[in-house]
Amino acid sequence: MQDIKDGDRLILYIGDRVLARKVFYCQSGAPRRGGLLGRKELSLDEGILMKMPGGRQGKSGFLTSIHMLGMRFPIAVAWLDEEGCVVHSVLAKPWRPYYASSKPACFILEIHQDHLGELTSGSVLKWEVRPDQKEVKQEEL
Repeated sequence: MQDIKDGDRLILYIGDRVLARKVFYCQSGAPRRGGLLGRKELSLDEGILMKMPGGRQGKSGFLTSIHMLGMRFPIAVAWLDEEGCVVHSVLAKPWRPYYASSKPACFILEIHQDHLGELTSGSVLKWEVRPDQKEVKQEEL
């Protein structure tokens, strides 16, 4: 996969099909901690792909956890290995305190809930930086 940095907006593929065109990428602490908090809704084309910090990559359980405290809508969450392969996915519901992967993961994808059925274990996701949009702010998703 190409060199990607915080703030890049990605196009996300599953197989040869586009899954979403407005996926915000983050790997530093503040954007990762915020995730999708504060959003009132999420379109089918939007999401956030978070790279876990080095010490948490390849881990499972609490070290891969997310929370839904303060969220206003459910989302599909998929944990991916270093190759973009889905190792675990779940429908995360608002105000739940804890969701985590039961298998080692390196990335967490938060995306519209309608995509959950496509994010089955073993599905491989690929991504690329959108040519028209680099380094956008998280609020501009």
